[in-house]
Amino acid sequence: MVGAGAIGCELLKNYAMLGVGTAKKDEKSGIRGGSIVLTDPDVIEVSNLSRQFLFREKHLRKPKSSTAAAAAIQMNPELKGNVIARLDKVYDGTGHIFTDQFFEGLTIVTNALDNVAARMYVDARCVTAKVPLLESGTLGPKGHVQVILPHLTESYGSQKDPEDNNEIPICTLKMFPEETIHCIEWARDLFGKLFSQAPKSALKVLEEGEGASLEDAQDLGGFKEGVKLLKDRPKTFDDCVAFARKAFEHYFNHAIKQLLHVYPLDAKTKEGAPFWTLPKRAPAPLVFDETNMLHLQFLSATACLQATVFKIPIPSAKPRSDEFRIELGKMATAIKVEEFVPDEQAAKEIQASVDKAASKGKEGEGDEGEEAEEEEQQIQQEEGAVDDPEKLKAEFLELFQTLEKPGEGKTFEDTLIKAEEFEKDEDSNFHIDFMAAMGNCRAVSYKLEAMDWIQVKLKAGRIVPALATTTAAIAGLQALELVKVLAKARKEDHRNVFLNLAVPIMQASEPGDVEKIKLTETTSATLWDRWEVEAHGLTLLEVIAKVEEQHPGLEVRDVLRGNAPVYFHAIMSAPGKEKDKERTLKTPVAELLGLEADASAGETEAYEPYVDLTMTCVLKGDATNKVVLEGVPPIRVHLRAPETLATEKKEEACVKKEEPAEKK
Repeated sequence: MVGAGAIGCELLKNYAMLGVGTAKKDEKSGIRGGSIVLTDPDVIEVSNLSRQFLFREKHLRKPKSSTAAAAAIQMNPELKGNVIARLDKVYDGTGHIFTDQFFEGLTIVTNALDNVAARMYVDARCVTAKVPLLESGTLGPKGHVQVILPHLTESYGSQKDPEDNNEIPICTLKMFPEETIHCIEWARDLFGKLFSQAPKSALKVLEEGEGASLEDAQDLGGFKEGVKLLKDRPKTFDDCVAFARKAFEHYFNHAIKQLLHVYPLDAKTKEGAPFWTLPKRAPAPLVFDETNMLHLQFLSATACLQATVFKIPIPSAKPRSDEFRIELGKMATAIKVEEFVPDEQAAKEIQASVDKAASKGKEGEGDEGEEAEEEEQQIQQEEGAVDDPEKLKAEFLELFQTLEKPGEGKTFEDTLIKAEEFEKDEDSNFHIDFMAAMGNCRAVSYKLEAMDWIQVKLKAGRIVPALATTTAAIAGLQALELVKVLAKARKEDHRNVFLNLAVPIMQASEPGDVEKIKLTETTSATLWDRWEVEAHGLTLLEVIAKVEEQHPGLEVRDVLRGNAPVYFHAIMSAPGKEKDKERTLKTPVAELLGLEADASAGETEAYEPYVDLTMTCVLKGDATNKVVLEGVPPIRVHLRAPETLATEKKEEACVKKEEPAEKK
């Protein structure tokens, strides 16, 4: 079972009630014994308690997997010793833990995941290992269960969901918010730039030190941003308050005045119509008021975040209290801010952005956001191009000499500056406080409704409230399909299910058949197929010849291991590459991939039993149309002699048989 969250808890409860995995090993009767391997890298948060019913308040900050396993054992004591709880994330980085042999040893895999990338990865591993997979997921009142059976059904990755194209145009986000959610998204974007992206640029500059590279405009832009942040870094909490006060003036007063300077309230479009007509709302500049609690919330959240980034102590045990905020407001009134002066260069950029967005809108292409973002990147690169790299680097080196270097075993991230990664579940970290205050200040400026703090948390955190009823229904349907798989039911007896409790509707259908792809007149393949090649001591050329011999009509072009190229036909066929091509093709596969035996240690066999390769193929003899064929199965190249593998397995079985009971 992958995942011990909302679905995982319900599913594990069902397993305990059904007695899944409770069988004890009995060699006399030939019973193998059962087990459930449960893995989840997460710990229990407060927000989990409302829908993950195996967890209680006393379990906060404890691992989900081991806590859920203990709760299941309490429900069914026969599971004791049969539940293996792991804290490992299932992804490329744990391939040495969840190996092909591990997956091949499983009876079935059940998903209880919350993201598509993880589902795709587990699905691919199950296809490779030829193991049944039960996929599930929920989103509010919606939920699904998909049954994936080796050689019979399509996999999770066979179908793609339609792309979600609900991106807010950049121009709307930056200057013309139409709804309060646009203000919140703007605040979330600024949080990333101020407290995550900029500190990361500074850390990169510090890590590179005197060897900093300024090869292109992008490097120069990041370098400039990092140096500026370090140069203006606060030394005390008072400096953080000053930063927050100036930020308020910049975003809610000067920026609004700059926009109104370009487009006054009586501005007209090229067609002569009033510019400020709905959905465009004319903003009003805000004036800082030490008695306005919304202004004080922005001030305190921004100052505390700045202090957190630069590791400056916050002088209060209750930094989110009204008393502390009022005290900061009094400090802020004494801080002098610059008067607004119109910036003509900024005015031209605003006009260019608005004109481009308007022209795109007329064409109806819907690419306003993408175009505006490209324009912004181009402006940044042009600004970086006019800077003198040598002058910038000299400025940094002078600053670098004044910084206190971290001690032994420490980095600048430990001692000077750290980047804040957005975390929605920790209320005391000021992240949601900042977004709520900043977004609502902007909403007030544009005469929009303010948003409650909890709503800001839901929207900014992209949280879709989970429903326990949806989770329970999906886990029950998934458990039902598990029983069918274990009972070896026919494919037509299984059901993929989609439900929506809000409508309400539940659709059940037979799992889709696996697609059979015709490669040549005599060769067809499905996603479950894998071609096997015995390649003990063979060269790459001989392996390619074997594949072409086993599957007449195909011509191998390129060879890859994962995403890494092993042999590219187009590159190797280029003039001057004749020797490289011959050397690559005539090198034994094990040696070419770095899996050869260590002769000095007396080894004669490759230390890996096999390697999976991807080969692109075209139709043989088709000189006019060298189109790469879709659907060619992966190639498993066996690097050890069959008799060697048989001997190893026999020796391994003997060792296991001789192990003492205590060790076993």
